Amino acid sequence: MAVKKHELVADNRNQPDLAALAQYFQMMNDQPNYLPPPQELVKHCQDIVKCLSRTTGTVEQLWQMLQPVEQFLLRVVTTVHGDVRHEIFTAILDKFYSYISDPQSDACPATAAVLIVIDESDEESALSAARWLVQQRENGPAGAGLRAALSCLYRWLYEWHGTPALGNWLIAYIKALEENERFDVLIETSVDNVAKLFSSMANPAPLQQKAADAIFHVLASLRESTEAFDRISSHVGDVLVNLAADSGQWSRQLLQNLVDILTAMVDGILESLKGDAQDLFRDKYADVILCLERHMASRASSFLQLPPWRTRNVCLPAVNPHVPMRKVGLLNLGNTCYMNSVMQALLVARQFSTHVVLKMTAVPYWAKMSVLFAEMMHSISTKLNPSEFFSVVKPPFFTRDNQHDSSEFLGYLFELLQSYEHCSDRNFDYTRPPVLNGASRLRMIHPHVQQQSPHAGDDHAESSHSRRSVSPRPGSSAAGSSSSGHKRSSGEQETLVPPKKRFRMSDATFLRRDSFIDSMFGGVLLTRVECTVCHASSLSRDVFRDLQLAFPEKPEGWQHSVQSLLEYYCSKESLSGENKYECRDCGGLQDAERSVLIETTPKYLILVLKNFKFDSKLQVQTKLMHSMYHNHSVTLPTVRSQAVHSVYNLFAAVIHAGTTLDSGHYYTLAKDNDQWHKYNDDEVTFADEGQLNGLNRSSTPYILFYRRTDIEEGTAPSLEELPPKLQELVMAHNKHYVDTVRKIRLTRP
Repeated sequence: MAVKKHELVADNRNQPDLAALAQYFQMMNDQPNYLPPPQELVKHCQDIVKCLSRTTGTVEQLWQMLQPVEQFLLRVVTTVHGDVRHEIFTAILDKFYSYISDPQSDACPATAAVLIVIDESDEESALSAARWLVQQRENGPAGAGLRAALSCLYRWLYEWHGTPALGNWLIAYIKALEENERFDVLIETSVDNVAKLFSSMANPAPLQQKAADAIFHVLASLRESTEAFDRISSHVGDVLVNLAADSGQWSRQLLQNLVDILTAMVDGILESLKGDAQDLFRDKYADVILCLERHMASRASSFLQLPPWRTRNVCLPAVNPHVPMRKVGLLNLGNTCYMNSVMQALLVARQFSTHVVLKMTAVPYWAKMSVLFAEMMHSISTKLNPSEFFSVVKPPFFTRDNQHDSSEFLGYLFELLQSYEHCSDRNFDYTRPPVLNGASRLRMIHPHVQQQSPHAGDDHAESSHSRRSVSPRPGSSAAGSSSSGHKRSSGEQETLVPPKKRFRMSDATFLRRDSFIDSMFGGVLLTRVECTVCHASSLSRDVFRDLQLAFPEKPEGWQHSVQSLLEYYCSKESLSGENKYECRDCGGLQDAERSVLIETTPKYLILVLKNFKFDSKLQVQTKLMHSMYHNHSVTLPTVRSQAVHSVYNLFAAVIHAGTTLDSGHYYTLAKDNDQWHKYNDDEVTFADEGQLNGLNRSSTPYILFYRRTDIEEGTAPSLEELPPKLQELVMAHNKHYVDTVRKIRLTRP
């Protein structure tokens, strides 16, 4: 017998009636073999959310009517077909969030009953759903919707004890805000509600475990807030006395956590104050401090491992690596770490990556990068598959599933991007080989150079034993390097590679003002050669996007540094013997001296340390593992006019781990918002500034990324700031991730 259809609205004001709703779904529950069609199910579930949001009453008054509604929802999400289930689940949460995120809404706490559709034992499922909703409905920089939703959930937590899943959902929502770094929303809204949250613990009987955990999470995260402590100070005595009067295990557990967290608040605030301010604080809160001393803090609460909430402009210390992060790793698709490591470094070059996602979404190859960067910025998952991007940007002379040189990939990527900077992406055919400028075509004709050169990424070097090597700008007809004939670098052997010819660069090959690549990474070298006989000199200019630094001959045990390698790179060299200079003034070959200075400094300075050498006898690439100090700040030797723009700070480093080029592994250390992270393919962990100089002997920094000190870096653009098409792609990616997580959960035995 089918359930008779009737309207779920029972009064003339068009307001849903919970009693009628409960009666209808009780009839439905009495027939376990019957469910309405899918679209009708979706509408029923949305009607439930709408009805509950407009209901009034306490838990006791509404409980009997809520039971059949919860039973129906639980039956739907556990029995219907997977695809329909996902649609229903999404419709429920979307409708639910539309009410709590509306600043004008006063949704009834009974609305929380719909959270029964979330499996309490599956924290990842709740977190992924919260991430999706936060990103979908961020409501602009002001975050009015985020504040409204968090405030609503707080209000329900201390008013409503009939939904165990409420605490679990609140924790997931807080974590989603933390991952999005919305600490302004968290601090402001939590301080406004902290007194009522704290006071609710005075009556532990109705308090659920997850609700208590949510309150502890908020208190511990606000432990550096003097305002939050002031808001709860008048309630501390009553709450602790009430908990201490109850000898039950639950009350004892709550009491100890509260004492530990409050004691940490007092200690932290006192530590931040100086002199008379400390005395004033102790006098003002003497009763609270005395009360805490009576209960003796164990200082062992696990909630104190949470990092305190701070606004973005405050430097965060190293924190517990298990705390969720808004950092995304990249899957290794078969020895693709050489590409993964480079992309992680380019992402934290914020002026570059921000321009890519905001301005280059309709440009060939750049558009593919904009999608990858946008997902790395706003994915709710912790790892991404970069196959779509890598399939079109991987150098055609790189073989599949083999390890390659990350420096070589970076140089090719820049050439590819610049070649298409001013093209349109509309109907672009990525199945056709890219058309690159002259320097790139030369490299593609001779893919074997990587195996023969003394440095894996140095096929554009002018000589196998030069101490200087400058990568060419795409479009140049030459290597863009100084002439050959220098003394050999440390440990390098004579190779079978003939010196490359010297070409003069035309004016067209200098930094292009219309090139974004050049504006970010391009610089100009000024090379001066002086005849030692007549002292006549000549000047030449070369464009670079990286400087490749060789190691000079030094005694055993000598410690090199990045700064010393830069100075060696620009120091005077003697041109004599077979490398004499043809002086036009003298009319013949003469001994000469050559020196280099930076005439135009790039915004981002890329340094490649020539850690590899080619042994012609063994016909293999070997690795130099010198003692090395990697400066976090360096000064470029520049012409006088560039002196004020010569200081750079390190923000990323690609590390090569291993003893040979072909069998090693690349990963990245990078700093973003004053916090260092280690990006090891799809695994991202916290790191610290000193880690770069504490690596084992076989893990050598290879590509160093420095930022000029006058360059101001902003934060990554929010999802709402991205172009609409890119927003849609990111949201579709996140929804797919949520659906995948649910499907995995639903297929578990």
